Amino acid sequence: MSATVLRNTKPKTHRWFDAMTNVYDKMLRFCLRMKWLPILVAVLLLAFSVIQAFRTGLVLLPSMGSNQMSVSITTDPENTDEENFALADEAMERLMAIEGVETVGAMTESSTGLMSTSDATNGFYFYIIVSDKAAKNNAAMGKKMEETLSEMDLEEYSVTLSNMDMSALMGSGMQIDIYGTDVDTMMTVSEDIMAILEEVGGMEDISNGQEEGDSQITVVVDKDEAMQYNLTVAQIFAELAGSLTTEDTATTLTMNGKDYEVIIVDETDTVNRDNLMEYEFEVQTTDKDGNQVTEIHELNEFASLEEGKGVASINRENQQRYMSVTAVTMEGYNTTLLARDVQAKLNDYEAPEGITIEIAGESESVNEALQDMLLMILLAIVLIYLVMVAQFQNLVSPFIVLLTIPLAFTGGFLALLLTGQEISIICLMGFLVLAGVIVNNGIVFVDYVNQLRIGGMDKKEALVETGKTRMRPILMTALTTILAMSTMAFSNDMASEMGKGMSIVVIGGLVYGTLMTLFIVPVFYDIIYRKKEMKAVDIGDEETLKEDEILLAEGIGDVEES
Repeated sequence: MSATVLRNTKPKTHRWFDAMTNVYDKMLRFCLRMKWLPILVAVLLLAFSVIQAFRTGLVLLPSMGSNQMSVSITTDPENTDEENFALADEAMERLMAIEGVETVGAMTESSTGLMSTSDATNGFYFYIIVSDKAAKNNAAMGKKMEETLSEMDLEEYSVTLSNMDMSALMGSGMQIDIYGTDVDTMMTVSEDIMAILEEVGGMEDISNGQEEGDSQITVVVDKDEAMQYNLTVAQIFAELAGSLTTEDTATTLTMNGKDYEVIIVDETDTVNRDNLMEYEFEVQTTDKDGNQVTEIHELNEFASLEEGKGVASINRENQQRYMSVTAVTMEGYNTTLLARDVQAKLNDYEAPEGITIEIAGESESVNEALQDMLLMILLAIVLIYLVMVAQFQNLVSPFIVLLTIPLAFTGGFLALLLTGQEISIICLMGFLVLAGVIVNNGIVFVDYVNQLRIGGMDKKEALVETGKTRMRPILMTALTTILAMSTMAFSNDMASEMGKGMSIVVIGGLVYGTLMTLFIVPVFYDIIYRKKEMKAVDIGDEETLKEDEILLAEGIGDVEES
């Protein structure tokens, strides 16, 4: 097509572009003289961007807005249906008055299957649709709804920011798992960790999941003291258990083919909290004359009482007991950054013997995903290098091209900092894309330098000429990707939130990496290739090989004869 279409061409002048190449000529010659300066700037910017970017924290997926929200309210159980429906109508009117709310639909929780009894109407579920503009900040909308509902006479209410179930993918807040065998010790440790989370701050709704546990009374028996009265712990337990049981099945009656159990209830002399320690045990002993004597001893003579809280539930993982302390990360805080502070506190905490404490939840998921993505990026770089080795047929030139990758990563991190984006798995996918895209500029540059040097041009002049000649195609290839990704980066609809981080990384990486490629690659080329000239291969009768058959040396300097 080019041979046909471009038969008649006329040279054109581009004043602004020619002026830019002249400025670039001077800047590149300066960088080739002061090689340490551009390298130092590039290294410092890379270190600064990486440190600052990771200080902003990591998230599994970026937060996404949704125009579908929901509200659940619970009214006083003693209210009549008319009173409850009136409160529901009032809640609908208040929610509709919030700016950005477009539609509110309500139903009783019993009709949604959220309640076990069909005649209960003290629970209501509201399905809310907000405008696209309001959906960009669901957290702010949720706060307005909570403030509105707080002014009403409600037993309980909750606001769900999105009806789309992304719980398996989004962050789950802070979670600390406590592994051990003794439940009481685990309870004590969990309360200590809850105090640590309170001290660190940035978290709310801190819980060990045992709030619903019943209060319990523990009878601690002194075994040695009990043995003096010929009592064992098993005997004491059996007698107390029998006294606490007030019902007993006496017999079973059969009537009309159905069995009915007859239960005898004896509520006389029942044991309760007040008289438990006064419970009397009849003990048979032998006096000095060898006669059997019955002695009566109260429980408080050989036992003590401790009050505590029972465990609501016990979790197991790989047949090992564990208890979890969870917390919700407050708005404006990052879970992974909070996890670092919590881990520092846990390192100073002396856990009892047999107790193991591990940070899990969102922080663990983010770290695992980060490791996987870093391995993918490393594998991509290895594959890119192997392909370039096959193309260049030497090991040095591809290595120079690979130096463009950290330059692109610097630009990606700086772009995240400027836009205030947190590093997520989507952003890391952008770095993976950059690894394969940015090397194109380095390949174009290094390949053309080699061609000019084989043609007899001095090394430094070849570097300058390559930069001026290849600037236009390098900028063209970079701009095609930058402009294409800009539609995602600047889009305002909700669907773009997921991929915005990736587009910002790619744009920032290409802008910075392309500009720095025009300076850093020539500098490293000049450092690595020390010989000023690159000769063609002498094969005897043939003076030189054709340009596409020239074999370059793998080492530095002149091509060895073969």
